[in-house]
Amino acid sequence: MRKSIANTKVSVKLRKSEYANEWYLYLECYPVFVADKTTPQRVREYLNRSISTPIWDKSRTARTTADSKTFKPKRDINGIIQCKSEADQEACIYADGVRKLRQREYDNADLYSDTEAAETLGHAN
Repeated sequence: MRKSIANTKVSVKLRKSEYANEWYLYLECYPVFVADKTTPQRVREYLNRSISTPIWDKSRTARTTADSKTFKPKRDINGIIQCKSEADQEACIYADGVRKLRQREYDNADLYSDTEAAETLGHAN
């Protein structure tokens, strides 16, 4: 019998700081199926990195309220968030590297059973 794959997607997101004009970088993983829960969970992992110069994509609105309109960040062809400053751009590249690692972990967890995963980890060292 075939095992169904969860297709967990990991993406880099921004969250506005309440105190300063900066945005926190975090990873969001969805759907994540946890053993003791019946519904899929949304897992957030904060990266302890913040940026202050993201480039906004004015053609893609994120949220619109009566008094404000926000936009999604502009991304390059690889999906990395674009920034005006070099330091912020490197933080976004770092976040994408962590995203790739987490995506590979979720994909491997779906493909291998627990015993196969333990064997592969044992051979990797």
